[in-house]
Amino acid sequence: MSSSRKKRWDTMRDTADVTRQFIQIIIEIIGRKTSEEYAAVAIRNLLKKLQPVYPFLQNIEIKNTRSLELESCVMVRDPLNTIDPKAVGIALKELVKIIMKSFGKTAGYFFIRETRDKIGIEYDMILLKTMNIDLTLMQSSYIVEKKEISLLKIEKSDVIRRFLKALIEVLEKQTSKTFAITLIAQRVYALRQQYSFLTNISINDLRYTLGSEEVAIQAEINTIEPRDLGRAIKSILYETDKTLMDLGRNPVAGDLKTYLTSEYLVKLEEMGVTIAVYEIGYTAIFKEVIKTLIIIMGKTSSESSAIVMVNSFLRKIDSKFIFLTQVKVESAPNPDEPYHITIPNNLDTISETDARRALQQLFEIIMDSLSEKMITEFLQNFKSTIEKKYLTKIEEIGVNFHMIELHQEMLTQREEKYLK
Repeated sequence: MSSSRKKRWDTMRDTADVTRQFIQIIIEIIGRKTSEEYAAVAIRNLLKKLQPVYPFLQNIEIKNTRSLELESCVMVRDPLNTIDPKAVGIALKELVKIIMKSFGKTAGYFFIRETRDKIGIEYDMILLKTMNIDLTLMQSSYIVEKKEISLLKIEKSDVIRRFLKALIEVLEKQTSKTFAITLIAQRVYALRQQYSFLTNISINDLRYTLGSEEVAIQAEINTIEPRDLGRAIKSILYETDKTLMDLGRNPVAGDLKTYLTSEYLVKLEEMGVTIAVYEIGYTAIFKEVIKTLIIIMGKTSSESSAIVMVNSFLRKIDSKFIFLTQVKVESAPNPDEPYHITIPNNLDTISETDARRALQQLFEIIMDSLSEKMITEFLQNFKSTIEKKYLTKIEEIGVNFHMIELHQEMLTQREEKYLK
């Protein structure tokens, strides 16, 4: 087995590397709401403010993103590795707390959640075990703190704002930020004829506008009857799901519920809005797998090239799995729109065995096209990129990623032996 295979994904990384990755993720998340340049400056200033208490933070340098051509704008010098990791963890937790306070009463929850999702399993475990940064606990603590605010103090405007922000976040995961904001803004605008009170709601793209909030709600919305607000919310949700289904994506309800805490779900119930979670079928699984593959392949080429490759891989196996013959991906007609995934209506009726074999064959044929060094990286990228509920479902039907990797190793070794 080659040395690249011997090096496992969970190889321990040093404090400097983990700190660099952690701060880089934070800058990227804040940068999506504003700009990466603004985020870099903001984090640089916060680190300077913390340096009197934590002098070792001087080993962290945030470079100017405007003139930077490298992937990361964060540089962490090696002397940080001489500091107790838990001490560095305390400083980083203080940084996160300051950021959360600046985000206000709703966005802090999303910030912690997104940081945890994007940092990946490897770094998340190192943060927990060596630096005592428990992102899951921080997220839970944030929820508990917010629950101290009684339900009576949650205004209707808070519920609408939280719902729309969550909807944009979930929609962005399936399409793009530009499409998510544009779609929700259009839906709110279109429904104003039916629900005139929606004129009190505006959706802003903070990357291009000077709006103080992504979802701005005027106080007048608090005078509207809860059931009327509920009907408007259900209309927005229905139209959003309809658009996603037309694009070959999955409904948002399942994800949306995980983005809303119990207080807001209770308030939505009072408005007559129930966020129902649907069972994950094979149609949803294949859509999510295709979307994830395009994301991963698009990182090393372009989205259009990734779509061509995914279609090519599907065509190589559809003779064995007839139900895949109609599965395809079509590029977006223009840059601001998402690509379209076509899935036949009868895909949910296939057997678990057929679903498992088709997925395994798809992964194997993709890995056949990769170098030995890239196979493990591909599998780990796939598992860390796809949503956990889909990964769990894929594994439940019997797709064993470890066995797929071992099988690929055996084929590679057999080929090498034959060549010798």
